[in-house]
Amino acid sequence: MERGPRRLVLLGLLLAHALLAGAYAVWNPLGEAPDEADHWAYVVYLANERALPVGPHVTQSKHPPLYHATAAAATSLAGSELGLFLQPNPGVNIQPGPNWSPNFFVHPPSESWPWHGNVLAFRLARFWSVLLSTAAVAATYGLARAALPARPGIALFAAGILAFIPEFAFIGGSINNDNAAALLGALTVWGALAILRGRSRWPHGWWTPLVMGLGLLVKVSVAALWPVVFLAVLLGAADGHSPTGATIAAWLRVAVASWRRWLAASLAVVAPALALASPWLLRNWRLYGDPLGLELTRQTVDVRTAPWSWADTTWLLSGWFRSFWGKFGGAGHIPMPEWIYWLLAAASILALAGVVKFWLTRGQAPARPALTLLALSVALTAAGIWRYSLLALGTDQGRLLFPAAGPLVTLFALGLWSWMPERGRTMMAAAVVTAFAVLGVYGLAGVIRPALATSAAAHVFGLWLSAATIRP
Repeated sequence: MERGPRRLVLLGLLLAHALLAGAYAVWNPLGEAPDEADHWAYVVYLANERALPVGPHVTQSKHPPLYHATAAAATSLAGSELGLFLQPNPGVNIQPGPNWSPNFFVHPPSESWPWHGNVLAFRLARFWSVLLSTAAVAATYGLARAALPARPGIALFAAGILAFIPEFAFIGGSINNDNAAALLGALTVWGALAILRGRSRWPHGWWTPLVMGLGLLVKVSVAALWPVVFLAVLLGAADGHSPTGATIAAWLRVAVASWRRWLAASLAVVAPALALASPWLLRNWRLYGDPLGLELTRQTVDVRTAPWSWADTTWLLSGWFRSFWGKFGGAGHIPMPEWIYWLLAAASILALAGVVKFWLTRGQAPARPALTLLALSVALTAAGIWRYSLLALGTDQGRLLFPAAGPLVTLFALGLWSWMPERGRTMMAAAVVTAFAVLGVYGLAGVIRPALATSAAAHVFGLWLSAATIRP
C-alpha cells in the first residue's frame, strides 16, 4: 500500500476509534467505569481548589496530577463550579443472580441529554479521555513503523486492532489516567526505537525526554519503560561496534568501547525527564518521606496482608487477560461471554507462536533489537504491576498494562501477520480488524447497555416509588 493510501486508512482508523470511544463515553452511565467516581473527585478538587490535595481524603491523589489537571481544564468549558453529584446505588449487587444489580450509582433523568452543569463537565472530561486514547492509537502506529520499517502494513494492522479492543474503547470513554498512560507509554517506546535506529544521535527520538517526564507525571507505572529507553541508547551507541561473538563478554567490550556516546545520550534523555517531574517528586518527599508517595498509596488502597501464592499468580494473569480485552462496569465485574475469551486466547497463542516464528526466520536479525525492546516494555510493565500487587489488592485489571498497550498490540499484530500468506494478507488483516470492530461495538451494545441501562432504570423507579411511599 502506498504512503498516501496508508495515511487515509490511518485517519479512518483514528476517526473510527474516536467515534467508538465517544459512544462508550456517551452511553456508558456516569461513574460506571473502574474508579471513575474517585478520579472525578480528584478532577473536582483540582478544578475548584486550584491546588493539590494533601493526605488520603482524595483517594486518587496518590497518582501524579497531570491527567486530572488537564481533565479539570477541559471541564472549565462547562462554565460552573464542579461538585460530587453521583448518587450511590443502595441495592448494588455485583454477583450474578436473581438480585444482580451491577450499577454502582443511580442514574436519574438529569444525566440525559441535553447536558448541563456537572453532567456536562463530566462528559467533557470523558471526551478529553477520548482524545487521549485516539492519540495513543496514532502513537502505536508510529512505534510499530519504527520497530518494523520494512513492513508498514503491520503498523496499520496494530493500530486497527488497538482502536477496536473493547476495553481500550471502554476506558478511552471514561475518566481515567490510564488513557494518558497509554499515550505517553507508546510515545516513550516509539522514542526508544527512534533512538535505536538513529544510533543514539541527536535529534533522533528528540521527544523522548519530554514524554518520559510527562509519563511520570501521569502515572508512576509509566516509569517502568525508562530501562527500555536506556537499553535503546546502549544498543544504538554500540551499533557499528559489532561484537566478535554473541557472548556477554563480547557485548561488554562493545559497551566499553562506546561508553562516551551512550553515557552522553543517557544523560541527555534522563536529566530533562527528571527535571520535568522533579516538582512532584520533591513535593512527595517533603510531605510523605519518599519521592513516589508510597505512604499515601498505602493509606488509599486495600493493602494485601497474606503472602503471595501460586493461586494469586493465576488470579492476576487471568484477570489481566480477560480485562485487557474487555470486562466492564465500575469494578470490571461485567464480562463478555466465555466463548469470546476462548477465541481471544487461541488468537493470543497463535500470535505468540507467530512472533517466535518471525524471530527464527532467516534474515530477520535487523528487526530483533527492536522486538527485544517491545517485549521488554511489556515484561517490565507487567513486573511493575506484579510488584505493586504485593502491596495492593484489586490489581487484576488489564488497563494497568496500558503503558505497554502499544508494544503489546504491535507484537500481537506481528504474530498474526507472520502466519498470513503474502497473497491476500491485506484482506486477511482487514478481516481481523473488522472482527475487532464488531467486538468493540458489541462490548457497548451487547454487554454494557443491557446490563447497566436496564438496572439504572429499575433503580430510578425504585427510588421514586420509595420516596412516594413515605410521603405524608
